[in-house]
Amino acid sequence: MHINKILVSALAACSALLAVTGCGNTDNKQDIAIPIYEAKQVSFKTASAEVTEINERYVMEGKYGYPYSEKIKFAVSGQIDQVYVEAEQEIKKGDLLCTLFSDDLDQRLEEKEVYLEQAKKTLNTLTAEGGDANEIEQAKVDLEIQQLEYDHMLKDKDKYNVYAPCDGYFQLSRQFGDGLTRFSWVNSGTTLGTAQDNSEQFLMCEVFDNKLNNVNFGTRVGLTQGKKTGTGMVADILHNEKGDYSSYIYVIRPDEGSDFFDFGNVQISFNVYSRQDVVVVPTEAIKTIGERKFVNLLIDGVKVEQDIETGIVDGDHTEVTGGLSGGEELILN
Repeated sequence: MHINKILVSALAACSALLAVTGCGNTDNKQDIAIPIYEAKQVSFKTASAEVTEINERYVMEGKYGYPYSEKIKFAVSGQIDQVYVEAEQEIKKGDLLCTLFSDDLDQRLEEKEVYLEQAKKTLNTLTAEGGDANEIEQAKVDLEIQQLEYDHMLKDKDKYNVYAPCDGYFQLSRQFGDGLTRFSWVNSGTTLGTAQDNSEQFLMCEVFDNKLNNVNFGTRVGLTQGKKTGTGMVADILHNEKGDYSSYIYVIRPDEGSDFFDFGNVQISFNVYSRQDVVVVPTEAIKTIGERKFVNLLIDGVKVEQDIETGIVDGDHTEVTGGLSGGEELILN
């Protein structure tokens, strides 16, 4: 009897729980409400394709400096005798920098000087003692020959000396390390060092590795230094090889009346090319995938891709040579 009471109580409790929870009753399911969000309208940042003028140009920083330098080479082969220059120092045009031994040439010069003095004495004697015309004429010819040979040997002698070609700054060639050693042998054409010409400053712009396309002698430039503006032209282009890199130095000649300070940077705008009445778009609107170039157009609120061909690039703007006719609305974002 006790067991049956427990079983009846358990069944009653289960029935009460099922009544409360609705367990097993499919008719009591509640609907779940799913919120629906309304999509916001997409906002595009746009710009128009315009028909206007465009210039191909490079804008670089320039400064006044000394772009010109000259390699100083030995004119003849020989042994180093005296060195009068340090590895790096200021120099003046005509300064003696280095000499080579010239003992053999010195001996031949002494011998030639003896012959020259004898020729002078012979001519003086004939002239003083009334020698005949033929003898005097022959003596003059002999003296002239001896003088020419002597002068030629003096020029050869000077080739054993190395002089500074300009006022400026000398820098010893790397192959000599920190200095030159007496009695060292050098060959004709060996570079002693480089002399930077500091006699005149020029406005210059240095570009590393690659030249500026279509920038040549005579290319016009615009110049800006603070509030000062002016114009000029490319007067020279120098190519420097410096070990593991190279550079191109564009020497600029400002036009008359374009006065700038010889210190501080000058903004140089190389005006390479100009085209009138062409389709121009913001460069940021152009997309690139591989070799394909395209823009996104906004047509009746819909984004449409349009393939294009491009031409001149002028910083923030690019010429479109195919695919657009002007007036189209471009999507930037």
